[in-house]
Amino acid sequence: MGGVTSLTGVSVVLLDVNETLSDTSALSAAFERAGAPGHLAPTWFAAVLRDGFALTAVGAAAPFADVGRAVARSVLSGQVPVESLEAAADAVVGAVGDLPLHPDVPGGLRALVAAGLRVATLTNGATEVSDRLLSAGGAREPVERLLSVADAEGGSWKPHPAAYRYALDACGVEPGEAVLVAVHPWDVDGAARAGLRTVWVDRTGTPYPEVFRAPDATVRSLEDLPRLLRRG
Repeated sequence: MGGVTSLTGVSVVLLDVNETLSDTSALSAAFERAGAPGHLAPTWFAAVLRDGFALTAVGAAAPFADVGRAVARSVLSGQVPVESLEAAADAVVGAVGDLPLHPDVPGGLRALVAAGLRVATLTNGATEVSDRLLSAGGAREPVERLLSVADAEGGSWKPHPAAYRYALDACGVEPGEAVLVAVHPWDVDGAARAGLRTVWVDRTGTPYPEVFRAPDATVRSLEDLPRLLRRG
């Protein structure tokens, strides 16, 4: 998928946070602690994205945490006692900020900076959550900026173009000078349509959906990024 030459001239690496940096498989434990099956965690996360995207599509917006709680109430309904539902929903949302980083993240981020690249995060969640994740994982120092779509025009979630425009403006670069790195094909596609370079992180060897614009490059680990983007 894509060639290395298309990444020439990149100066800023924009990293998605949830799933790309954090290991969301650990969310299953939060559901189990609440008294619900752990296998509901992926369903919850996918539904949070669905509802956030739906709001953005109609020109509305809500914070990730608010959408997360609303979806958690629905997913946990019938799984936990009614009197525990609110506390359980809060616990699930709070667990997003306590996830571990994927093992390749700290070294990968440091290697990007060592290669002369600027590193920033761009999340549909809150910058406070990004800070907690990176700080707890010993990977905060290499990241120049923590960005959230909450500060974009209309609070639009990725993959809306406004989210990427906000990140470009915040970093002071043109679209071709930035690369969006994510595990989500929808994020890769949105960034590509906004004019950014793109790298898909495929840690599991899954097929890339052909309905989306293909990434400029695919890596199995963040530690593979510097060789693609090294600036002399």
